[in-house]
Amino acid sequence: MSTTTPPQAAPAPAAQPASSSRQIQARQVAAGAWRMLPELPRVVRHVWQLHRLKPQHADSIGRRVAELARRHPDRPALMFEQRRWTYAELNAWANQHAWAFHQAGVRKGDAVGVLMDNCAEVIAIVLGIVKLGAVATLLNPNQRGEPLAHSLRITQPKLLIVGPNCGDALDTLDRATREVPEAGCWWAGDTTPPQPMTLLSERCARSSRDNPPQTVAIQARETCFHIFTSGTTGLPKAARMSHYRWLRSMAGLGGAGLRLRADDV
Repeated sequence: MSTTTPPQAAPAPAAQPASSSRQIQARQVAAGAWRMLPELPRVVRHVWQLHRLKPQHADSIGRRVAELARRHPDRPALMFEQRRWTYAELNAWANQHAWAFHQAGVRKGDAVGVLMDNCAEVIAIVLGIVKLGAVATLLNPNQRGEPLAHSLRITQPKLLIVGPNCGDALDTLDRATREVPEAGCWWAGDTTPPQPMTLLSERCARSSRDNPPQTVAIQARETCFHIFTSGTTGLPKAARMSHYRWLRSMAGLGGAGLRLRADDV
């Protein structure tokens, strides 16, 4: 009878001395610091901007976009599918929306509901709203019935902008809720708007492309967005975001954290 010798277990690797492990970590930290060295001036600049920005300062999203359009008018600002806008084009587009909203009676602090799918037009519309010191109420385009009605009731938008893929959402609301917006409902599509909506593009076509004067008076602490919770555990809640919080996020996360460059997409 033959016997087979059981295989011997491989010897466990020798434990690495603690001093050697610390040396490896130190080398990795040093290598990372060396690679980051060329980025250091940019990081320091954004950290300084983060420190310098105060809630009471006259600063806002709209003001930053207008300044970028002045300094870099031909630099690409927005790309969506096969379309592209420079900072000058995007700023002028947003200004047309701002003047159209102002002519409809939208004033500082008013909420403007935006019920649309993601598209380039949303950016121009939202910028137009916040350039007036108004609040862009970003409604969930998937909401229907009572969740949507609740979102409208708690924010009381003065004007409601509806995208072409969200028109059916209004049919799920009762008549009283649909009549909430004082300035009515505007249709943000290229097709004939459902009655009694106004076509947004026609309003903007008659509007100025110049920066609205209201933008320079907006303080960073003022609210710019209503952003809703998902509503999975109850009715959605509207969280307020200020210009200050948004600008700090861009300087902190975008500038110092991700170290974004002017040519990044």
